Amino acid sequence: MEKDKKNILAYNFKLGKIFNILDGLPEDFQNFTWLCTICKKPLFYNEDLNCFLHKGNRSYCFEPETIEHKTMKAYWYVMFPKFNQVSLKKLEYKIGDQIADVYFELRNGKKVVIECQNSQISKRKLIMRTKNYTSKGIYVLWIFNGHGTCVSDKKNPKIEEEVGVLGMEKRVHSLYGGRVYYMNVLGKKIVNPPFALHLTPFFKHKESEYNYLGYDKYYKDKRSTILGKIPDYKIICIEDKGYKLARFTDKHVSTLCTEQINRHIRGICQK
Repeated sequence: MEKDKKNILAYNFKLGKIFNILDGLPEDFQNFTWLCTICKKPLFYNEDLNCFLHKGNRSYCFEPETIEHKTMKAYWYVMFPKFNQVSLKKLEYKIGDQIADVYFELRNGKKVVIECQNSQISKRKLIMRTKNYTSKGIYVLWIFNGHGTCVSDKKNPKIEEEVGVLGMEKRVHSLYGGRVYYMNVLGKKIVNPPFALHLTPFFKHKESEYNYLGYDKYYKDKRSTILGKIPDYKIICIEDKGYKLARFTDKHVSTLCTEQINRHIRGICQK
């Protein structure tokens, strides 16, 4: 069977029966394993085309989305308008040859897309999508599931050392002025609401009886993470390095540290 052929029949592996889309599908159909009735290879249901397609067939549509991805999109579809003045909101909104996860039009005329990433995405593809949104005058906010397959090591809202990071995470860290936005989702559960992590270089002390000072071995794909503070979900739209980006109103960790030091010094001077 050709990979690009549309199918109306598929075998449900768990239920052990063949379903015809004309007769209806079971609830949570995306959570089942579907097989082609002829070649027995995996299929997925495409809601836009109302048919089954072979996995890996990107000439028509995308791979089936996970529950975590749906949960992230639903979260922002509800939460974003609570903190921003929105005149229009859409889920799975088609913009040119891209489909935005969540799309908003603000009352001030600006357009914002929130890209919820649960599965892996290459650095090249991430930048390409960001450029495409920028060319259409749309500001994009990237948010990653810290417990998803889009990251090498799990990301948690706390200070940690020796945490693995991918090139995609490092690129986003640079784009957003020294921060990456995560939220932790397992199934339909929000384990950790959105948080900002600042990635700093990770150095490990070289084991030597003559080496008494410093951490002198740098790990390229490891970082130390420092938890930032997101005051609320109100966003600001910025243009930096030729990209249109949306981010929260959180301050960089270095700014927060400087403010804390200044408050401490003022306190000492007052005493």
